[in-house]
Amino acid sequence: MKMIRFLVIVGVLGSLSACMSYYQVTDTVNGTRYYTKSVKEFKSGAVAFTDAATGSRVTLQKHTVTKLERKEYADRVR
Repeated sequence: MKMIRFLVIVGVLGSLSACMSYYQVTDTVNGTRYYTKSVKEFKSGAVAFTDAATGSRVTLQKHTVTKLERKEYADRVR
């Protein structure tokens, strides 16, 4: 029974990590690039997210959001 429970937990955790998204958010005013795992979009068109490099909360009105692969995200955040 413990083995079945263990396999279920491992399967759930594996599927959750596979569903994680990675983003590059670019400030189109000054060209600054930010990297994050979550982007919240507001009705006004602004976005808010936590910058992976600094841990700072960032809100941008003029931006582009690009979805990245996990490896690409990891390479850029270093």
